[in-house]
Amino acid sequence: MFRFANIELLWLLLLVPAMTVAHIILTLRKRRSIKTFGEPELVRTLMPNAAPVRVHVKFGLLMLALTCLIIAAARPQYGQSERTEKRQGIEVMIALDISNSMLAEDVAPSRLDRAKQMLSKMIDNMSDDKVGLVVFAGEAYTQLPITADYVSAKMFLQHITPELIQLQGTAIGDAILTSIRGFGSEQGKASRAIVIITDGENHEKGAKEAAEKAAEMGIHVHVMGIGKPEGSPIPLPGTGQYRKDRSGNVVITHLNEDMCREIAQAGRGIYVRCDNSNTAYKALSQELDKLAKQEIETQVYTDYNEQYQSFAILVLVLLFVESFIFPRKNKIMARWNIFRAPAMVALLLCMGTTMQAQDEVPDIRRGNRQYLDSNYVDAELHYKRALEKNDESVEANYNVGCAQFKDGVYDEAQQSFEKTSQLIENSDNKQLKADTYHNLGNSYYAQGQYAKAIEAYKKALRLNPKADDTRYNLIKAMQQHEQQQQQQQQQQQENQDKQEQQQEEQQQQEQQEQEQEQQEQQQQQQEQQEQDQQEMDKQTAEQILQALEQDEQDTQEKAQRPRGTKKRVEKDW
Repeated sequence: MFRFANIELLWLLLLVPAMTVAHIILTLRKRRSIKTFGEPELVRTLMPNAAPVRVHVKFGLLMLALTCLIIAAARPQYGQSERTEKRQGIEVMIALDISNSMLAEDVAPSRLDRAKQMLSKMIDNMSDDKVGLVVFAGEAYTQLPITADYVSAKMFLQHITPELIQLQGTAIGDAILTSIRGFGSEQGKASRAIVIITDGENHEKGAKEAAEKAAEMGIHVHVMGIGKPEGSPIPLPGTGQYRKDRSGNVVITHLNEDMCREIAQAGRGIYVRCDNSNTAYKALSQELDKLAKQEIETQVYTDYNEQYQSFAILVLVLLFVESFIFPRKNKIMARWNIFRAPAMVALLLCMGTTMQAQDEVPDIRRGNRQYLDSNYVDAELHYKRALEKNDESVEANYNVGCAQFKDGVYDEAQQSFEKTSQLIENSDNKQLKADTYHNLGNSYYAQGQYAKAIEAYKKALRLNPKADDTRYNLIKAMQQHEQQQQQQQQQQQENQDKQEQQQEEQQQQEQQEQEQEQQEQQQQQQEQQEQDQQEMDKQTAEQILQALEQDEQDTQEKAQRPRGTKKRVEKDW
């Protein structure tokens, strides 16, 4: 495949026909001037050293040299080349569960986000290893082929969401088989491992068999369970509600640790449970470090072969030949000057030096093309590759921020623009400074940080007072900031009123409780009095009854006792 890296420079080829037309016009005018002196044949005898053919040849050589110079500056490229490095490392395929159950928030901020954070940290700590990424839900497919390009790995990892797979489920068996195929057909060059990150719920059949197959091939299968066994509801993003089943009940997703342990045991790996600590990550890293690291070949970069050197050499040859052709006949070597076009030669040499020095420029240009095509993720990837070659490249840092902002990653865009502002702090380019602070303000504005956005917009306007867009954004930010403060004050007032209302309600409730308690006490006292009265009435009735019984007994005794006898008295009280 043939292409030009700086294709816009080919517009300079229009100089060649323009200069050719100018040369023809000058030649015709010269001939007309000669005719004013007399017959051309006669005048030609008066100029024996004239050599018009040589003039045309020299001009043709110069035009050809200029053409080759422009083509060399456009950097023609052909085919592709892969730089191969030999490293001591292992190969790891990561199988990440992206089913809807991974949105559960029993592990902060969510199961999926926590898994992505841990994997990003794992990739950051890799140096000579190769990593690949497989995503799965109801089906599995390769998100990133196994590679040592860690920048690409983190980029792909960042944009993983459950929406990538429509078919829901947890097909762990398919994920393991897809990971095995991701290693390729060659075996024995490096130790291999598969890391499965899942909650293990609603798993399909065949997971244990797939893990056993991997173990037979010498591939260790490690399982990292994420979540809590007691379960958690699944939030619906953007609604504040939770996912429900067909019966209208809230779905509770649980971590299936038993199944995860069985898969890890079948794959001759370990099972660890991931929570908000780094325990699981450390255990997995220690297990991967135990694997034997062998020499593996890695294609770390792919690019086109530069072909400008051939055209540059041709320019030098043409200029060298042109220097031996004299515009008129005279003594040999009388006016020979091999460096007749020193400016063009110097320009060529400087251009070659610049091409070798600015290795990040091709990646920036590729990123620009992707950016213009609205492929912001791919554009960011090329810009970050440029930063790997030159971390202090102002253009690359600035463009990364623009791509991240377009992709909606406002916090990362903010960091990129902040770094750009630090790099250009001592620069005299006011327009670039103004644009950087303008975009930095936009990043703050998108995150609702209106106070910081106002400060950034003010800095941009100090550098470029005529920027109407910045002035408009500043006004909007000030309005939003004022509205935000009003809302905060209103919220504080509402909270204060709510607290006072709660206090009043609490006081009223306490007063009601006291009154109710008093009523209960009075009621208890009244009941006690009634009970005492009833007891007293009962005692009185018993006394009266006893008295009546005694009177009746006395009457009977009197009737039975003979006359003249006295009643015997036992006590005198």
